[in-house]
Amino acid sequence: MKTNYGLSWRALIIYFVLILLLGALIGRIFFIQINDKEFLDSKGESLLYSNRPIVPLRGGILDRNDFPLALSINQYDLFALRNFSHDEYIKLKKIVPIIKSFKSIIELNKKTLLFSKLDFSQYEQIKQLRIDSIEIETSQKRYYPLGEQIAPLVGFAGKEGKGLEGLEKALDVSLSGVAGSERLIQNASRKVIKRPILITPAIKGESINLTIDSRIQFYTFKHLSRFIEANNAKGGSAIVLDNHSGEILAMASYPSYNPNDPNRVIQRNRPLLDAFEPGSIIKPLVLAKAIDLGLISLEESINTHPGFISLNGEMISDSSNYQTLSYKEVIAKSSQVGVSKLALFLGIDGLIAGYKSFGLSKPPDLYFPNLAYGTINARPNISDHEIASLGFGYNMTASSLQLAQAYSVFANKGYMKDFKLFMSIEDSEKHPVISSETASDVLEALELVVTDGTGLLAKPSGYLVAGKTGTSHKTRLKGGYDKSKYISSFAGIAPLGSKRLTIFVSVDEPGLNNYSGGAVGAPLFAAIAKDILSYLDE
Repeated sequence: MKTNYGLSWRALIIYFVLILLLGALIGRIFFIQINDKEFLDSKGESLLYSNRPIVPLRGGILDRNDFPLALSINQYDLFALRNFSHDEYIKLKKIVPIIKSFKSIIELNKKTLLFSKLDFSQYEQIKQLRIDSIEIETSQKRYYPLGEQIAPLVGFAGKEGKGLEGLEKALDVSLSGVAGSERLIQNASRKVIKRPILITPAIKGESINLTIDSRIQFYTFKHLSRFIEANNAKGGSAIVLDNHSGEILAMASYPSYNPNDPNRVIQRNRPLLDAFEPGSIIKPLVLAKAIDLGLISLEESINTHPGFISLNGEMISDSSNYQTLSYKEVIAKSSQVGVSKLALFLGIDGLIAGYKSFGLSKPPDLYFPNLAYGTINARPNISDHEIASLGFGYNMTASSLQLAQAYSVFANKGYMKDFKLFMSIEDSEKHPVISSETASDVLEALELVVTDGTGLLAKPSGYLVAGKTGTSHKTRLKGGYDKSKYISSFAGIAPLGSKRLTIFVSVDEPGLNNYSGGAVGAPLFAAIAKDILSYLDE
């Protein structure tokens, strides 16, 4: 049956259904537009915009005179984006003549590198052009001008700018700064089509000045590395303190590594991380404590005949039978028998209290990861032989920094300072360890070491110095001591007039032809002191 309009009822139903469906679709569109507007806007925006962090320039590590020990250099790469025009190409070519041909850029029809590593002048000129169809990407390169001379102290940062070793790691938060952000404008294919929009600027990392003097560091490392190589040694350390200012002027460790080399083999910071049995270098501390307590005087004599002493069934002997020695000569000749008797006279409590007052077995007040601070054998029922051994530097350990700081007490009229490594830190308060008179007495004994004792090779030409040699056997993994492995050291104060510097050196496992502190440590001290004092006199 047909209607008056010539349409069947089935056709009317179909048309009606189609109209209903069209209405429902239109209604749904309006519903989504109104109710899901924020979601759709953000979704659409995410297809066109994305945020990218701006890495801040890492702060530098500088010496006391602002010479860079670690610095970051910005590198700039120039890219063409889509819609890059020939007119813009001509403008850029006037600034950077060596860039890709315009034809090759257009053919790629995508973000294309035009030039790598613009210099800063080119970067500034291109920025002033304000071209939207180019982008300059900034990256950083970390550079260490002194290289291996100071690597174990400064450390290095990784490719992502994070400190991985040494002070770079310890100071990472301060050096890193605060990241910024920028917005990228992209097409549906996620290709950047316009210059990024700055949202938040990056804040540069803080630059930090060390108390290190780069020239003094150079001399210290030069002689340390030379002596270790010449004596076929395993390694060594050297540290230079300014007794007047309470600052560390140099800290060298060998073997070292080049932090600029991506294939670097990391080496530890020996002056701060190695604790070892110091041997005879410790004897002046025993003398100082005994004098300060009024138990002995410097010129008082002690009998060392017949050149050895037996304690608990074990023998302690001197290289010669020195007969009767003054306590000043006990230090100059480095008599094991003389200092053993002195240690027993002082007693275990006095001995340990004296060492601790000089800062031994205590963590140094220095900001560096995993500082060594050594130990002292203080077990109950300690034997006389162990007490005597403590008197000449066995059954205890200390780091190069601790021993250097201990010797600075003699230069600073009996006062101890916590030597600083950062210029920003206020000078530490000094505290008394021994009297000024005792410090002067010990310095007199230390001067005799250089003029008429075991440290004859420690005297630098043209300067008067004082100091003490040290030679100690290294321990074996299975216990006991290895009679063929030594640590040779020397601690000295220079020059005697101003007493400005304390220099400590140690050489780990020198060859057996020359292994004593007098043969290895003393001339190394003299070489370092000579160059540094000449430099300071300029």
